[in-house]
Amino acid sequence: MRRVKKWMIPFFIIAIMLVALQLPITSGVLLTDDNDRPLQFIAWEGKNITLQWRHSVELTPWQETYHINENGSLSFQSTTYKSYGAGTPDTDGHVEFLKNGFVRVTGINRKMDYLSIFYVPISNYCLLDGSTKYPLIDFVPDDTKIRIYYKQLKLYQWLLMKCQ
Repeated sequence: MRRVKKWMIPFFIIAIMLVALQLPITSGVLLTDDNDRPLQFIAWEGKNITLQWRHSVELTPWQETYHINENGSLSFQSTTYKSYGAGTPDTDGHVEFLKNGFVRVTGINRKMDYLSIFYVPISNYCLLDGSTKYPLIDFVPDDTKIRIYYKQLKLYQWLLMKCQ
């Protein structure tokens, strides 16, 4: 049997480590600032992301739900609101009046790579994963433009985020 050259063992160890760093380890919601610097990563269980807030003009609750597509992009599913006002969809989709006084609009065909919002604490923004609520006040500095992505992180990306 041939002897293994001394340099081959460290070479193979390094090669295995480099391959391991490229393996996807977890999927979830990534919040970044406008320059794509990570603010928070949240492991995500569901197939939808719901963004909830208090509308700045009407001061009423508002929700938008997005489906997570296979490639990680988002598809608008529905918006639910209590009062009609600025920014309220009224020409696209199917409008349904709910018994609790809310209005739900579905059937709006809009796809996007990420959500973009300007975070202000008075709006009480949060993300919902089923019944789990993630208030953005816990992760985002006041008055910050943020992006919300669904990402599958590789090991090296996860390690970089943990080191920051």
